[in-house]
Amino acid sequence: MTTEQLKNWLKSKIDVGEGIRIGSIDGNAKQFIGVYRKEVAGGARICLGGAAQTFTETFRADILVHWSQSAVQAEQKAHEVWQLFYGLTNTDMDGATVYCADAGASPIPLGKDEKGIHEFCIRVTLTCKRSE
Repeated sequence: MTTEQLKNWLKSKIDVGEGIRIGSIDGNAKQFIGVYRKEVAGGARICLGGAAQTFTETFRADILVHWSQSAVQAEQKAHEVWQLFYGLTNTDMDGATVYCADAGASPIPLGKDEKGIHEFCIRVTLTCKRSE
């Protein structure tokens, strides 16, 4: 699973406003989504029997919803994105097999940026078929 695959899948499922990007957003846009790979400390997860017996991997990302000067519209958009992952199982994400998803209890409100645009974060953990 890659960040590009997650970005492409999101783009195919929802209106991304003025755009969607990996690793940043367009701060001048009023409606933009950013997808950020989240690194996790620790060792590799390898099952008993070695790499040949390890069939899944965990992919973590933060999705930043930078959306509107209206708190209501921003929250609605954040919930729309969050809802994509709620109960998600056995899905193809742009060529990556995702067995299950966890986006937490709800989107996390981050407040407003310096231009008054509301932002929310959705922290996603995906259990995927291991890349070879």
